[in-house]
Amino acid sequence: MAADAARAHGTGRTALVFSGQGNQWPGMGQGLIAHEPSARAVLEEADAVLRPATGWSLLGELAASQEESRLEDPAVLQPTLVALQIALARLLAERGVVADVFVGHSLGEIAAAAAAGALDLADALRLARLRGELMRRAVGTGRTALLGVDAETAAALIARHGGGADIAAWNAPGSTLVAGEAATVRAMVDELAAQEVFGRLLPGDIAFHSRFLEPLREEFAAAAPGIRPRATTATLVSTVTGEVVEGPALDHAYWADNLRRPVRFVQAVDTLVDLGCRTFVEVGAHPTLSPSLTECCTARGVDPLVLPTLRRGEGEQENVLRTVWELRRTGAARTHGAGKVRFLAAAGTEAPRIALRGRAAQFAAGVTATAMTALETAGGATAPADPERRSVSVDWDTTEDLAPAEASVVAGPVAPGAATVAAYGRTTGSGWTRLLTARHEAPAPADAGPPDLAELTGRCTTPRTVADTAADTAWHAGDEVLVRLRRGIAPGRRSALDVAFRITAAVLGAHAPLSARGIEPYDTEAGPRWVHIARTGDGTATTTVMAEDGGPLLRIARSAWRDRTPGGSPTEEAPSAARQDTEEKVDPSTLAAADPATRVALLTERVRRVAAAALRTTVDRIPAQRPLSKLGMDSVMGLELRRTLEADFGVEIGLVRILRGATAADLAADIADGLAPQPTPGTTHDQREPGHGPGLPDLDDPADIERLLADLDALSPEEVDSLLGRLAGDAAGEI
Repeated sequence: MAADAARAHGTGRTALVFSGQGNQWPGMGQGLIAHEPSARAVLEEADAVLRPATGWSLLGELAASQEESRLEDPAVLQPTLVALQIALARLLAERGVVADVFVGHSLGEIAAAAAAGALDLADALRLARLRGELMRRAVGTGRTALLGVDAETAAALIARHGGGADIAAWNAPGSTLVAGEAATVRAMVDELAAQEVFGRLLPGDIAFHSRFLEPLREEFAAAAPGIRPRATTATLVSTVTGEVVEGPALDHAYWADNLRRPVRFVQAVDTLVDLGCRTFVEVGAHPTLSPSLTECCTARGVDPLVLPTLRRGEGEQENVLRTVWELRRTGAARTHGAGKVRFLAAAGTEAPRIALRGRAAQFAAGVTATAMTALETAGGATAPADPERRSVSVDWDTTEDLAPAEASVVAGPVAPGAATVAAYGRTTGSGWTRLLTARHEAPAPADAGPPDLAELTGRCTTPRTVADTAADTAWHAGDEVLVRLRRGIAPGRRSALDVAFRITAAVLGAHAPLSARGIEPYDTEAGPRWVHIARTGDGTATTTVMAEDGGPLLRIARSAWRDRTPGGSPTEEAPSAARQDTEEKVDPSTLAAADPATRVALLTERVRRVAAAALRTTVDRIPAQRPLSKLGMDSVMGLELRRTLEADFGVEIGLVRILRGATAADLAADIADGLAPQPTPGTTHDQREPGHGPGLPDLDDPADIERLLADLDALSPEEVDSLLGRLAGDAAGEI
């Protein structure tokens, strides 16, 4: 095959390259175990496979200190490295990286075969364990050295020094591994050193991949006949032959050859280049093959993109994700369902805070949409059995919220061909968090389909307030709430998910979802106009989004929610408590008759109740003397608080004051001061709408909004009030 000249400097196809032994370090894998559930699950499963057969714990060896580590023992090292590489491959797949070709150097070929689908985890670990146990007996067979010369020069050196060594690996056009009698190998290194040419003896007394391992090759073939290779799910290139290999060929005899024969890495990379690979991800504990990959490709006139997974002593999660995002940035690898979700940060924040109420639900909708896209684009096992009914269920894997910012979100199958998708997210300065898991499932029964709009409008007749800027008017009847949305919300599934989650959160008085079962979008290009919420006895809710004519756009058969407290259970009492708090207004005649101290006390209790409703909590959690911003009050909640209090008392309340440290007692004093004096004759109250305050330009251009948000500190309190009011008024369009 000839190299594709048109792709010689492009990102081309992607190959995962699994390194051999020699890159290990004490503590490797601990970052993955601590922060990556999928990698931890693989390593825990590997531990369960290895422990009965070996008597030692894989997880224990990974956690061992340098003094306690037994990684110098090949019987411990080799299965440990293979398990770690398989966990990394699983993590890359979960992150959405889809490799076209797999290849492994020496020991790494076992993990490559597993990642390509030819071996299951148990067989891969059995091979690595048997191989490592045999390599214990290889100690004393000789030495191995890496020489900075081509294979032809290395062969001449071997002949000149008596022929007591073999070429063990073609690593690169100018890098060759030799192994054999210790004296011969040492003499070769010394000769090159005298010529100021690179040559380095490798640690240990083993003549890897040489004639001196021939007895072990026969034993290995005899010990591993039970290996059951399968057809590969992706292309696998052999470093035993240098060519593409089919899964069924990877029998016990093949793995015996892998132990004994030289590693044809140069030839294998030539095959990768011929297959169109231009991007190479080295899968291992530390990058050791990257120079060889670059040299091999350069010799073919190809400029490769070579990326690592882990680096010795560095943050493992961050290194993996840096590689994933570099692949995304360059377009070098396909990533399923990648996207971004925008948030607007509130003014006057003094410390990082959890996601805005309402925006937490909005963010959940965006992540859900990303995961659903990943399910659709992954194909294979993830495709729904009936494409006419696309029901999806999601479970949130964390109760931690991302801070208001621009959050990057990526979703992909948890493993190649898996029927489950995982979504991850991060913000600037934050670590990565596994957000949710999504999967296809059978849709809800036909008799549980969308409700009839005409029946709903006839049944839901009692007005009620729904605190979300997308809501226009709302009515309820018992446990049902029907919400008419503002006009102008864009059509599409993402818009329907957005209003479904936001309105459900507002109706339930909840913060963020725990799970959503039976999410079923309907094919239509109409924009959302109605949302129906039906609460159930177990604290969950059924949500239906409808078009102007009542046609269904999206249905969520059942969703469970939590309050703001991380780890909280589905909110059941918050909605009624919030309604009770906002309905218990202060009687004007009582205020008028009270002395100043009593008036402030009554107003303080009212502010606490309204603040509790905005925060979706109970009034006992709103101390009168604690700044509301410290309790989680953000700009959207502050607007809700301000509007309610202004409607109650007709007194202007500065949003900036709320966000910058005012307590309930402070606001009560402000209201009391505003109630006392009457406007002097000839003055009028400023009746301009929020967003049209003095000195603030029209915000029709998004660039103006971005500029103003970047310069909040330079604006006056009145301008910030006006800006945030305008943004909140436009929030329904931020889908």
